Amino acid sequence: MGSDELIDLWEWRQKLVGIRFDIGRGFRTQLPPEDQHLTREQRGAKAEQEAKAQGRNIERLPDKAYF
Repeated sequence: MGSDELIDLWEWRQKLVGIRFDIGRGFRTQLPPEDQHLTREQRGAKAEQEAKAQGRNIERLPDKAYF
């Protein structure tokens, strides 16, 4: 292997090692304890149910709404 190839492989490895995945832990800690285990869809459904229980008229937008 030439030195250029080794440098390219090292740079590629550094890129791969630097990849991190965001799984939402930081955001979930900001939620109330009873909502931390819920998915986004479950939280939305809960908010909708609570609003309807308060007598609000809720009209859902499509999941992929464009403004």
